[in-house]
Amino acid sequence: MLHQNVYFGVIEINAPKLRAFEFTEMEGSICLKNTPNLEDLTLWHKNYHVGRRNCFASFYHLEYLVLNGHSLKVLAAAAGEVTTRHPFDLNSLKHLCLDVTYLRELDVVSSVLFLIKSFQHLQILEIQVEDYNNDIPALQCLELEAFSDVTFNHLRKFELSCFIGSDREMQLIKLLLAKSPVLEKIRIHPLPDYASEKLKNKILLLLNTFQRASPEVEVVHVFGS
Repeated sequence: MLHQNVYFGVIEINAPKLRAFEFTEMEGSICLKNTPNLEDLTLWHKNYHVGRRNCFASFYHLEYLVLNGHSLKVLAAAAGEVTTRHPFDLNSLKHLCLDVTYLRELDVVSSVLFLIKSFQHLQILEIQVEDYNNDIPALQCLELEAFSDVTFNHLRKFELSCFIGSDREMQLIKLLLAKSPVLEKIRIHPLPDYASEKLKNKILLLLNTFQRASPEVEVVHVFGS
């Protein structure tokens, strides 16, 4: 693992043998110029750019990726139009973690959808929501009709943290339930202020109306933890 403190300017990472990299600074920028053997990558910061536009094209072995709300937008935009998939296969990525994810922001939602569409062999998806007002309207881009040509054939586990029961959270759960034929488990972790029995019953009733592509999927509500 390589750790680097950066405060000014841009640091270029030219390390063909590097397998794991974690960048968690809030100041400074990095450029992953030559890291073809990366397997484990964490980018948790505000400033980030890559050595070329289609950055993921050089990540042949990337299996585990952690992004926060800032870096996921920049990374998705760096690869091209965020509403489409990558023009190349990203079959190596198995585990995607999205921290501090502002579903109230349309560009964040677009970036999330862009990434999960691109990583067609994704097995584990974790999203930590950073919203405290559940009065967020639903989005057409999260409706099933927008994913008519997409199936998450390898997704086995989905975990949603800091859940508040917003329409967009429910749309995301509905989408993954309907489009993931081998999904085994969904875990929902609500914020403490939203961990009431009333909300739990409401969510259960709503989830029971959702189409499920996998007959084996289990939805676990981690309320009161």
